[in-house]
Amino acid sequence: MRFQTVCDRSLLLFTLIKVLLIAAFFSGAMFAMPENANAQSEASCKGNNLLQTLQAEDKQAYDRIIAEAGEIRNSDSIFWKVEKEGQKPSWLFGTMHMADPDIATLREDVKKAVQASDTLVIESVEALDPVAAQKAMGSLAHLTLLTEGTLRDLVEDDLEDELETAVTARGLPIQLADRMQPWLIATTIALPICEIQRKQSGEKVLDAVLADYAKTSGKEIAGLESIAEQLTALASIPQSYHVSALEETLSSGDLAVDMIETLKQSYLAGNMGVVFPLMKEVMPQSGKGEGALQLQEELIDKRNVTMAERSEPILKSGSAFIAVGALHLPGETGLVKLLRDKGYSVTAIK
Repeated sequence: MRFQTVCDRSLLLFTLIKVLLIAAFFSGAMFAMPENANAQSEASCKGNNLLQTLQAEDKQAYDRIIAEAGEIRNSDSIFWKVEKEGQKPSWLFGTMHMADPDIATLREDVKKAVQASDTLVIESVEALDPVAAQKAMGSLAHLTLLTEGTLRDLVEDDLEDELETAVTARGLPIQLADRMQPWLIATTIALPICEIQRKQSGEKVLDAVLADYAKTSGKEIAGLESIAEQLTALASIPQSYHVSALEETLSSGDLAVDMIETLKQSYLAGNMGVVFPLMKEVMPQSGKGEGALQLQEELIDKRNVTMAERSEPILKSGSAFIAVGALHLPGETGLVKLLRDKGYSVTAIK
C-alpha cells in the first residue's frame, strides 16, 4: 500500500517536511529563484495527500493525528479578527508563499478585510521587489554563499549526480549551485519544478497578490522584518542540519511533491495543526535533534515574538491586515496567543 511505502521511507520524512515548511511558509525561501527551469507538466505537480492515504489505510493512526491536532491551540483557522477596546478592528491571516493558483487566489472575505483596513502588513516588503531582494542577498553573500569548498564536497558522494540533476532541472547550473549554502539549494529543490516555473513566468505568490490588491485599494504596505533578519535566522541553523536536509530531499523522490500537496490541502482546509502530529505519527523519534529544535526556535518562536512586538504599534495606529506565514499563528508561541497576551481579542474567522 502507498502509505506503507511512505512509512518505509520515514527516515526521510521529518527533515523533508522541515525543508518544505521553510520553502512554502517562509518568504526568505523566495529570494533566489533560478531563471529557466526545465519544462514540466502541471500534472506532475499533483502529489498525493498523505493524510487521505492514511485515513484510508490506517484509520486509527489518522484519528490520533486529528485528535492531537485538536489539542494544538489556535490551529483550526488561518484567518482571525483582532480587536481591542478603543481601536479599530484588524485582521491576522496566515499565508503560504506559493504561486499555486489554489493558494494565490484571494478569498472574498480576505478581500473585504483588506478593503476595511488602513494598512497591509507582510513579513518583508523587500521580498516583493526582486531587484531589492537580489541586492540585499548580494550584500549578505556570507550568509548565502560558501566561503570554502563546494556544495558537492558536503553531500554524500552517491548523491552528487542527483544534486546536479535536481538543480539543473530547476534552471540552476551546477557550477553556480556548488557555491551556494546548503539551505538555499535544499529549499529550491524542495519545491516542485512547476511552482518555480510559475514564479519565473511572473505568477505571484499569495503575499505579493495581497500586496497588489492592497495597493490598488489605496492601502499602505508595511513589513515586519528585513531580508537580512530572515537570512540571518536561516543561516544560524548548523550547516550540518542543512546538509542533512539537502541529502534527504535529494533522496526523497516523489515524496516531496506528496508533502507539498498534503501541506497545501491542510492549509486550504484552514487546519495547520495536523502537520506536526503527522510527522510524529510517521516518525516518532524525529525532531529531537539540536538542529531541529534550533530551527523551531530561530525560524518560528523568536520571529513570532518580534512580529508581535512590531505589529503592536501598527495595530494601535489604525486598522491593519497582517499577513504572515501560516505556521506563525498556532500554538503556545504563536501570534494568536501572543496578541491575546497583549490584551487583544483574537477570534477565528471560518
